Amino acid sequence: MKRLQVIVTVPERPPLVAGLPVPVRAADAFRDGLKADRLIFCAPSRRFVSEWGERLSGLPWLVASREGRSVQDLLGEGAVLALSPDVLPDTAAVRRFVERASGGAGASRLVQEGRVLAVFYPDPSSAKRAYQLDALLSPDGAAEIGVDGDAESWRAIRSPADAESEERRIFESLPQSTDGYIARFDRRLSIALSKLLLRTPVTPNQITLASLALGLAGAALLAGTSYPRQVLGALMLWSCCILDGCDGELARLKLMCSPSGARFDMLTDNLVHLAIFIAIPVHIQRMQPGADFLRPGLLLMSGFLLSAFWVWRLILARPEESRGPSAAVFERIASRDFIYLVLLLTVVRRLEWFLWAAAFGSHLFWLSLVALESFQSRARKA
Repeated sequence: MKRLQVIVTVPERPPLVAGLPVPVRAADAFRDGLKADRLIFCAPSRRFVSEWGERLSGLPWLVASREGRSVQDLLGEGAVLALSPDVLPDTAAVRRFVERASGGAGASRLVQEGRVLAVFYPDPSSAKRAYQLDALLSPDGAAEIGVDGDAESWRAIRSPADAESEERRIFESLPQSTDGYIARFDRRLSIALSKLLLRTPVTPNQITLASLALGLAGAALLAGTSYPRQVLGALMLWSCCILDGCDGELARLKLMCSPSGARFDMLTDNLVHLAIFIAIPVHIQRMQPGADFLRPGLLLMSGFLLSAFWVWRLILARPEESRGPSAAVFERIASRDFIYLVLLLTVVRRLEWFLWAAAFGSHLFWLSLVALESFQSRARKA
């Protein structure tokens, strides 16, 4: 696709969806898949920068305001797409509109029920002229294109009911395809908590730190000899799983996703898992001094480290689109589902069962992953 510049008008009081202005959420459509060379916000003042600039990290955004530079100053070379200030488009729908409109000689506008959702200008000079005439979304002589089957992909937020409907859609999109088979239950709890945290200044990284602290404290209690403290530790580990879901949800809700945040989350997850797999053999040694805990403990630790390495090497280090269907299954198995088993066996005082099962199961996991990858690699070369 040729170079594309995007203009989003920011009204004095833009409608909010899940705590963020609609124009800010609309800009997120140009983060992945459909890249914009410039993303220009026509804002009433420069205050927009201080309030929402952090949520636009990673985007080539600029601000045109009465106090600063104008749209004419900021527009460069390339086609221009002007978005209505109250519309939230999907990336794929924007791409389809731009591809359809690019075939025309002049401007094209996308219309739904008589309302203009977006206008495409193949020539930036015509966009500049329309802006001067205060007709960016209503240029003379523009060809009209209907949304057709894309109605659900161009969502206008013109009332509180529209905002509530969009928030429900966003919350329903939070569960991940890689969620564990049992952990899909605690996803409901984490989403409920994320809704409460959404309108607070709490950041995803702060949630990750809280999850780490809770997990390490829970592992320490699990390693003890007091039964009530062991159960409390297992419950804290389960609560840690709830928070572990919240950090990613909050990052997506607040548009604060980042590669560094994802790496930090993965690091803390592995630290908590490591603490748990150390705590369980220590617990067994303290509760049953004569029991054989060293061999299964070493097997479990080595199995965990090898599993973590191969999951990273063969799944997480690859682009999502190239992972294949089996990757999601392995990610689900490697998820936090095992915490439910730890909690159950702690309550019935049989954590040694987990030690032996996980000691062999962790090695079976990474061996299966490596074997499957080897088989698929040979099949691709054949």
